Amino acid sequence: MRYEVTIDDRRARVEIAPEGRFLIDDHAVAADVREIVRGRQWSITLDGESHEITLVTHDPMRLDLDGHDVLASVIDERALRARRGTAVARTGRVELRAPMPGLLKAVHVKEGDVVERDAPIVTLEAMKMENELLAPIRGRVAKLNHKAGAKVEGGAVLAVLTQEGS
Repeated sequence: MRYEVTIDDRRARVEIAPEGRFLIDDHAVAADVREIVRGRQWSITLDGESHEITLVTHDPMRLDLDGHDVLASVIDERALRARRGTAVARTGRVELRAPMPGLLKAVHVKEGDVVERDAPIVTLEAMKMENELLAPIRGRVAKLNHKAGAKVEGGAVLAVLTQEGS
C-alpha cells in the first residue's frame, strides 16, 4: 500500500509492501512498527532510530512525535487515484467519488457552498481508517448524494461540484 504522508511542511511517499518492506521516497528503509495503544500510539524504529508517536486529534490530524506537536496528513493510494483521476468535464462539473466502500462519517459542506481547492468535503471511514476527501477544484457544491452515517459503495458519487472562477 502506498501513502502520501505530510508532517508539518515535509512531504514523503511511503510504500509498505506486504512482506513488511518500507520504501520512503523510493529508498528502502529498515523499519519496525509496534502498536502500543490500538489506533492511538506507536513505537517506530526507522534505520535504527526509535520514535514514539501518539495521535492527539483526528481532524485536523495532530501527532505528538517524540514530544513535539506536529500537524500531519496521510492519504492512501486509492484516495490519491480518486483525486488525480477527477477531470473537469466540458460542463465544468466534477463528481467526487468514494475511492472504496465505507461509512460516510461526516459531510463538511452543504449544497450551494463555494469551496476552495483541497477543502474537505466528506470524511469516509474504511478499514478502520478515516479518509478525508478533498475538493479537486475551486467550485460550488451542486449536489450532495449522501448524508453522514450512510454506507456507500466504492465508486459511488458523493458530491458534485461545479467549477467557479478563481
